[in-house]
Amino acid sequence: MKIVIVIPTYNEAENIGLMIEALAQEFKQNPANEFHVLVVEGNSPDGTAEVVKQKQSLYPFVHLLMEEKKAGLGAAYAFGFKYAMRNLSPDVLVEMDADFQHDPKDVIRLVEPFSQGYDYVIGSRFTKGGGIPQDWSLYRKFLSVGGNIFSKMVLGIFSVNDFTSGFKASRVQGFVDKLDLDNILSGGFAYKIDLLFRMHKLGAKIKEVPIIFGLRDRGNSKMENNNFMDSLRVVLTLRFGKKVTALMSPNFLKFCIVGFTGLFVDTGLFNILRVTLLSSNYAALTSGTIAMITTFLLNNYWSFKERKLEGMTKKVISWILYVVVSFVPILIRSKLVGIATASFGNTFIVSNVAFVIGVLFGLIWNFTMYSKIIWRKSK
Repeated sequence: MKIVIVIPTYNEAENIGLMIEALAQEFKQNPANEFHVLVVEGNSPDGTAEVVKQKQSLYPFVHLLMEEKKAGLGAAYAFGFKYAMRNLSPDVLVEMDADFQHDPKDVIRLVEPFSQGYDYVIGSRFTKGGGIPQDWSLYRKFLSVGGNIFSKMVLGIFSVNDFTSGFKASRVQGFVDKLDLDNILSGGFAYKIDLLFRMHKLGAKIKEVPIIFGLRDRGNSKMENNNFMDSLRVVLTLRFGKKVTALMSPNFLKFCIVGFTGLFVDTGLFNILRVTLLSSNYAALTSGTIAMITTFLLNNYWSFKERKLEGMTKKVISWILYVVVSFVPILIRSKLVGIATASFGNTFIVSNVAFVIGVLFGLIWNFTMYSKIIWRKSK
């Protein structure tokens, strides 16, 4: 097999030479395959390109591709994939970072399943044997774990646990060569979700290989500031179509913050009530009602402040609509929790998994209905 490892870089002069040397050692251990490294360089001011050129004089498998302008991680991979397919004729394309958060020793493990008929292999942090750094902040852990659960539920790809891994390998023939790389939904980190979804739709046989995601110990992180919102936009667009983009107004970030506030109130009360006063299904009903009141007030006076409900009559009517709309997912969630606990036992894991599934349904339902009915824009 001919394997091309695509590595986008920007200000990676401290890392890229060491990474190429490490990969060269791994390639020697696997002579049955032909390996190439394609560095997609974003015109770094720190001399990254010069380091790559030095390595090219030592290793014929190293290739350097310069971007006209830095346009984001997803754009760099699309640029690299197209170049590789035109000029290097790979059987497999590998996505990998230069900063050693992806262990070069795992490259061979990522490639091996292709001989077993797999078409898309994910270096997974969230499958058995995988892991993320303990030193990550609670915020980043929450976004990473929660984002993957959300993507799994909304996109309906239940066989995958890590939707945002940047360490992946893809079969070219019949898969990558059929992707429209000129029209990926994100030029940033969220491209990962888009490509995974497209590969799944093409019928790719997917395997997850556990990896331990390392800490970056040299250079600065390239994590983009809009990663959360961009990923949310991509997931919703893949599931509900481009009409979702029109709903992604400046109010949406506030809506999400309010939603997480409501979720905190909801989840906290649910678990307190279910182990003290009420059964799990009634606890879900009660906590959902209190959270609903909290989010109504926050949405009216903050999220949709410019569309704030004025006048007592309008507020009363809107409140009634809000209750009706919001109770639909609450009732569904309560029923789901009741069925789950009756079938599998009233344990923490069973009740909370059912609870989270209900919450995810409620997020999509409420966002759509609130925007179109209760706080709709004036014509």
